[in-house]
Amino acid sequence: MVFPGSHVAGVALATVTAVAFAAYYLSVRLGTENGSVLDVMLISLLTNVVIIVPLVGIVHGVPLITVQSLLAFVAAGVFGSLLARITLIKSVQVIGASRTSPIAASNVFFASLIAIVLFDEQLTVMHFTGIVLIVAGVAAITWETAHEADPESSLRELLPSLTLPVLGAVLLGFEPIFITLGLSGGTAVLPGVAIKAIAATTGFVLYLRLKTELRSDMLQWSPHMKWYLGAGLTSTVGIVAFFAALETAPVVLVVPLVQTSPLIVVVLSALLLPQHLERVTVRLVAGAVVVVAGAALVSIYG
Repeated sequence: MVFPGSHVAGVALATVTAVAFAAYYLSVRLGTENGSVLDVMLISLLTNVVIIVPLVGIVHGVPLITVQSLLAFVAAGVFGSLLARITLIKSVQVIGASRTSPIAASNVFFASLIAIVLFDEQLTVMHFTGIVLIVAGVAAITWETAHEADPESSLRELLPSLTLPVLGAVLLGFEPIFITLGLSGGTAVLPGVAIKAIAATTGFVLYLRLKTELRSDMLQWSPHMKWYLGAGLTSTVGIVAFFAALETAPVVLVVPLVQTSPLIVVVLSALLLPQHLERVTVRLVAGAVVVVAGAALVSIYG
């Protein structure tokens, strides 16, 4: 298949997005092996703000920001960049990147359910097929995770740790709803991303202050800082590249490529991470493939 020039750029940006998000999960996994979940969260959020806010000034100068867009992007920041990120980072620490990433990809399932309830959207055959694939893939990963954790333990005993990635996926499901409302309010993509990042960072700092967890040494260099910065840089690249891809290529080209990120995580985990951090099995790979296929169908036809 031959794409127009602009589509080629969009496909390239979507590929960058998938690789960047995969690198983000691996950075989090390495950073939280002996490091702090709170530290990696703070550094990654601050990195987002430091990179994205100057980009807004360069590209837009003083951007147009409407009240509707402001409220919607703040909500997207709270649900997606703050609550979902905290949950998924903790999940990566508990069950690993190669198991968290595919389950998190099921967020399109929850986004679709929310859209059906709120906007009276129709459930198509392909949409339903994608949902079935997502549920089947997540079930396979859940069973595999339970078996790897302790072959003698029951699934009920593992549910608390599996709740983390599922909750993260639910929270991410709200994010596109708010982003859509924000963009329809008249504010451009990059200022919207900046608002989202600032809202999430502000909310997290306030949370740390209330919990008396805000420490003076959180910004000091440590052996784990390179992974914290890596998580911040890769998440920023992924977010910006994703929005840029959607501006230059159709969803039917961009989404399937971005949804391959969990597969990249699985492959890189097997190649780069020690087995005590990530054990990649055939069942895990199969489950990830099924989830990715279902997520792509839901995104394209939903």
